[in-house]
Amino acid sequence: MRNAITRRTFLASAVAAGALSALGCRTDRNFTLFGYTTEPQFDPNIRSIYIPTFKLAAFITNPHRGIDVDVTEAIVRELAARRTPMKIVSDPARADTELIGTIVSVRQNVLNRNPQNLTREAEISITVDVVWRDLRTSEILTNRKPSDNPPASDAFDPSVEKGPAVKPDPKPVPVRVTAVGRVLPELGESTATADQMATKRLAKQIVNMMEANWELPPK
Repeated sequence: MRNAITRRTFLASAVAAGALSALGCRTDRNFTLFGYTTEPQFDPNIRSIYIPTFKLAAFITNPHRGIDVDVTEAIVRELAARRTPMKIVSDPARADTELIGTIVSVRQNVLNRNPQNLTREAEISITVDVVWRDLRTSEILTNRKPSDNPPASDAFDPSVEKGPAVKPDPKPVPVRVTAVGRVLPELGESTATADQMATKRLAKQIVNMMEANWELPPK
């Protein structure tokens, strides 16, 4: 009986070890399975990033003053928490890339009122335009959309006249990102907590955009 229990324990341990080996588990809580990985897909060639304080193009009043600093600091914290290969630097001359942003609107919408006409539920929406630029090559990384620019065919067709070469637009097109924070006064949630929620969500969305495109594993 004791030998049977020992054998079952050994077999269970062996199966568990084999499963962990197949998954490729690591101490950083990421794992690899059949060529796929849960590790964040950041470009390893980008080693540093400079993030100046976001500009403020929206008309801001209390209690939203300082939202430009809050959004910038939230992005810095999110990058630091992601274990990315990018180091945040304070000098653009020592940075590989630069992330610049502009807050274009901060709006509060009342969704529900109580019988006393006081706000029961509201939301704060923050919208920003961001541009991520490679300072080494002047490439606008937020404009990279491979599907929008398919490779031209090498086949020559004499019936088609070749037009003039089209120069790319040097002006970067910003990516617009919006995040929403909730206000529930009856639960102790205020405009300040809604701003904090929205800035954290903005930071997550912007850092997610910095990840490299997912690719199928090589055959």
